[in-house]
Amino acid sequence: MIEDLRRSSAHVFVEDLSAPVLSEDDFHHLDRVMRLRRGEIVTCSDGVGNWITAAWDAGVHRVGEIHSSPPRERVLTVAIAPVKGDRTEWVVEKLVELGIDRIVVLAPTNHSVVKWSQEKTAQVLERYRRIGRAAAMQSRQLFLPHIDGPVALDALVGGVADEVVAYAEPGGDCVISEVTTLVLGPEGGFSAAEVGEAPALVDLGGSILRADTAAIVGATLMVAHHRR
Repeated sequence: MIEDLRRSSAHVFVEDLSAPVLSEDDFHHLDRVMRLRRGEIVTCSDGVGNWITAAWDAGVHRVGEIHSSPPRERVLTVAIAPVKGDRTEWVVEKLVELGIDRIVVLAPTNHSVVKWSQEKTAQVLERYRRIGRAAAMQSRQLFLPHIDGPVALDALVGGVADEVVAYAEPGGDCVISEVTTLVLGPEGGFSAAEVGEAPALVDLGGSILRADTAAIVGATLMVAHHRR
C-alpha cells in the first residue's frame, strides 16, 4: 500500500473518501499546473490516517477500498519562535516533510525579535497551515499536521501531559531519544530565567546553530529515534 502512495502522480486531502471532491485550489493545481492525464493515479487522504486510490478524469474518482493507518504511538511536537523574513515558512515546510505531528508557534519570549499584532499573527498562522498542508501532500503524509499558536512557554509546558518536554540549549543533558516535545528559542536564544524554568534541556551538538537550523536538526533526531 505504501508503494501506491509513493507512485501516485499526486496526493491530496479531501473531506469525504467515499465521494472525494477536490478543493478549488487543489483541482487547479492538478489540472492546470501538473496537467494530469486521464487515468493517472491520485491518492486521497482524509487527514486522519485513512486514504484511497483514485483515478484522474477531470477530478478524482475512487477506484479502491479505504485503507487505514493507525495513529502514531508518539505525537512529536516542535515549538518554534518565529524568526525574521520567510525562514520560518521554510522551517514549517521541512518539519512537516520530516513527519513532525504538531508545530507550535511560540508567543514572544524574553529575547524574541519578531513580535506581531494579533491580526498579523492570525494571518501568519493561516499561511503556515497552508504551507503545512501542501508539504504534507508533497511528502505523502496521511495525517494533517496541527499548527497552533501563539502559545506562551509556561502554557506549553503546563499543557503537555505524559510527554518529555525539553528546551534546545547548549550543555543540556537530556537524551534526545526521550524527547517528544522540543522547544526552540528565538535568534537571541532563551534568557537565563527561561532556561532555569525549563523542565529539561537537550544539546543538539557542539555548534551554535541558527534558530531555523536547530529546528531541523532537532526534528530529524527526534524522528530518527521515534519512527524507527
